[in-house]
Amino acid sequence: MGIFFTKKLCYLFIILSCFTSFCVTPSVSCFLTIPWFIQIYDGIPNSTISVHVKSKDDDLGFHNITYYNSYSFHFCENVIHSTLFWADFSYGSKFVHFNVIDDKVMEIIGGILFAKSHAYWLMKEDGYYLSNKSRAYDDPSWMLMGKW
Repeated sequence: MGIFFTKKLCYLFIILSCFTSFCVTPSVSCFLTIPWFIQIYDGIPNSTISVHVKSKDDDLGFHNITYYNSYSFHFCENVIHSTLFWADFSYGSKFVHFNVIDDKVMEIIGGILFAKSHAYWLMKEDGYYLSNKSRAYDDPSWMLMGKW
């Protein structure tokens, strides 16, 4: 194989990668990484949960979520696969701090290259739950990840 042919293959790969990235994920353009969508639900009746989401580079601010409502954000996973967002949650006298997206969560959820990946968090009275699908609040397949 000559160097000219190898260069052509490299250019073709780059062009196809760009095309695939833009066609598969039109709302979030992530080049060679996974677009992630995170949604956090308040599943506690008569409550308002305060949420503060941050990463090393971004502070997404403080948000209040009321029962049956949610807060969501999206991002492109970084190229070296070390994306980390954490959050502080509080309601009443309860408080918890945990990573809403990191390697462990991504492994549980199972992101696929060039496909949209979702992580759903449900805050309930007894703790916080994770799912890779939007589910009814009483669905038993929510995975308990920790307690308040």
